[in-house]
Amino acid sequence: MSDKAATIASLESAYAEFRRKVTGLPDDAWTERWMGTWTLSQLTAHMAGWFKEMTGAISRVGKGEKPTPEGVDYSNADAWNAKFAATATPGKSAMGIFDLRFKEYVAAAQGLSDDMYGTNPEGKPRIGNRLLDGAGIHHFAEHGAQLDAWLASQR
Repeated sequence: MSDKAATIASLESAYAEFRRKVTGLPDDAWTERWMGTWTLSQLTAHMAGWFKEMTGAISRVGKGEKPTPEGVDYSNADAWNAKFAATATPGKSAMGIFDLRFKEYVAAAQGLSDDMYGTNPEGKPRIGNRLLDGAGIHHFAEHGAQLDAWLASQR
């Protein structure tokens, strides 16, 4: 399996695991504040927001451009996170946007050439891996663990 295929497979596996955890939750689970001030709807909006931003980044990289558009700064993640959470669709319908943004993210990743994945000669991840890790693979692990703890507290 190529580095590209393996990275995308890891991303899709992490998505499926996260999706499995939230499928079938009752309506009130989507409006309960459990992650600081956030609900599950806001968490998924936050993740979908990063999928959308990184879809654009992947597209730019594929054209030979920098991943971040001119004049945009992602260094204040808290501000971006709040912006994304504020766009949340209430309730289970939040998953429609989450799923759409994830599908677009994966499609963009599949469009990058194979040489943008794997590691460089210094052993550092190439741009394709980095763009799928931060907003995707790592993000699912981070929020999946928080989701697990919350779900365990509900039993």
